[in-house]
Amino acid sequence: MKYLIFRLRKSTIMKAFLLIVATVTFAAILWASLRDALDPNLFQDDVPVRKARDHTWPRMDDRPDGIFWMVQVTDIHISKFRDLKRGPDLVRFCKDYLPIIQPQLVLVTGDLTDAKDAGNIKSKQYEEEWHGYQQAIKQCQTFSNATFLDTRGNHDAFDVPELDGDGNFFRKYSVMGKQHALSYHYKHETDFGRYSFIVVDACPIPGVRRPFNFFGILDSERVQQLANLDVESRGSNLTIWMGHYPTSLIVQDPPGVRNTMRNAVAYLCGHLHTLGGLVPQMYSRQKTGTLELELGDWKENRIFRVLAVDHDLLSFVDGELGEWPLILVTNPKHSLFLASRHEPTETIQYSSHISQRPVVGVEIFIDSAHVGQARQSKGPLYTLPWKPELYSLGLHTIRVQVKDDTGYMKSVEQPFSVDGSQPSFAFWPRFLLMMNIFTVSKVAFGVLVFCYVLLLASLRQGATAHVFYIAGNNFLVRWFNSWVRRLWLAARINSVYYTLLMFLLYITFGPWFVGDFMSDHMGVLFVWGTFVKGTFLPGSLTFIYGVFQVLTFNVPLTLIVGLVLDLRREEFNSRFDASGLVRLPRRRLLVAELPFSLLLVFQTYIAVKEFPTSYGTTALIVSPVRVGSLLVAVLLLYLAHAAPIKKACLVNESSDD
Repeated sequence: MKYLIFRLRKSTIMKAFLLIVATVTFAAILWASLRDALDPNLFQDDVPVRKARDHTWPRMDDRPDGIFWMVQVTDIHISKFRDLKRGPDLVRFCKDYLPIIQPQLVLVTGDLTDAKDAGNIKSKQYEEEWHGYQQAIKQCQTFSNATFLDTRGNHDAFDVPELDGDGNFFRKYSVMGKQHALSYHYKHETDFGRYSFIVVDACPIPGVRRPFNFFGILDSERVQQLANLDVESRGSNLTIWMGHYPTSLIVQDPPGVRNTMRNAVAYLCGHLHTLGGLVPQMYSRQKTGTLELELGDWKENRIFRVLAVDHDLLSFVDGELGEWPLILVTNPKHSLFLASRHEPTETIQYSSHISQRPVVGVEIFIDSAHVGQARQSKGPLYTLPWKPELYSLGLHTIRVQVKDDTGYMKSVEQPFSVDGSQPSFAFWPRFLLMMNIFTVSKVAFGVLVFCYVLLLASLRQGATAHVFYIAGNNFLVRWFNSWVRRLWLAARINSVYYTLLMFLLYITFGPWFVGDFMSDHMGVLFVWGTFVKGTFLPGSLTFIYGVFQVLTFNVPLTLIVGLVLDLRREEFNSRFDASGLVRLPRRRLLVAELPFSLLLVFQTYIAVKEFPTSYGTTALIVSPVRVGSLLVAVLLLYLAHAAPIKKACLVNESSDD
């Protein structure tokens, strides 16, 4: 017997060792893959988009030529129910800032209107909101001669079944909607060259109600349209792309929009609202060398962006309404945003700033050493001669200190380099902008389902739970082994096992609910996509909902059922123990029935409030997943109580029912 126990422990130790090795290996491979995926310096294509500029190219001096400014705002969310100052504040911004900045372009990257009801849940297009947006833009145009370019966001496509239908108010009330139904190319001509702006409309067609249009969609036809626009832009000094959705949130057919926009210096977007302020500077560089720059929202934070193209070097600064002075250093450019494939970074030289108040002093410091005082060239441009050869190696720091006539002083500090050295982008912006979140969520759901099935199927193969135990007698080992035993029990009871497995497979492959996805069109949603108005919309946010469903219902229910079975085993084994008969019912109530009741209440709340609120009563009546979960939970609890229990053999012997 001792020899048998020794062999069992030796086998268990070997299994544990192999499991640890496999886990560490998998984690190392995953980490290495993640690092490679999020490394913006691993360019897929090192071939420069433009020709190098040598010393014969016109140099940047104190003349204000070769430079123009732009302004970007995003996620305005004009609403008839909430924060009625969004439109008037936009007009105030135009009145106070545009005459000072003197932009040639104003870029509005989606979510022009809010399209949500007074309860902030249901979604539809309100013509009054679109009229408010149109009036705000018209007033803005009285303060500036800038060209306005706008595009749709997901809120602008809520409940829009057709591009040319009466419900698509973008075509009627926006600046560019009358000319362009979807993506378009705008050519900006200057005395010193042509600059291309490619505007991406990735809104799903048809546009369903929230929340299932959070991801953009570009099928092969729309990707080809963008590829054609990219060809049109060839020969421009710079190409800038703009749209609402970050590329990480666009479901796209190969080769994908990132590859299509590889000739662009930057992609300007919005949509994520800086994750509620958690990631206020959401910037990264894609592997194609294109910068992706998410801008914070106007809706809550009144954030805007000022961009400058100075001798074909793109620089920008983000500010908030009321912030003065604004300082934008265009040269030497911020080293983090150098785009050597697309820009003539070899021409780095001077600096500029913008302020509402009369400026009385602009002091320049490089590496903490005072370099001099810049002088005004024209308009908002200030320049100062310098010697770039003194800073030819590595990273350096420039600080611009501005003082206005009221005595208010502000300074901006940023790194720069002459030789192309660059710091690293922060992790979370890279993760949010460089990952394909659609693919990540799909893989996460698939892996979760696979692991769930594999675990139960593997446990079912064991004749006893002891086969899967870890040797030892401390608290953690006993706790781990107790849950192994409970899951093993759930896997060994045929009725329980097949019910758990079949419901998970239904979640994976079957329809979740039928609902009113648009005012006049019903649809059916699966985790892998939605059928509505004769169109299939690929799954996107649905996979995240799938992960949520499995983690908050299937997994807890499996644990609870296993716990009930284990308690019944203990009760059976203590049938002849009088004290056991007194304690076990109370214990069962506390450790099994109470969690089950909480799970049932939570699932009932979700079933009633989630999909039916957005997609109508039909989404409650015909809801095999959400409402079906309640029925499955009750059925499994009944099966756990009704399953025949054999004395002691539930752990030591096979116990199929």
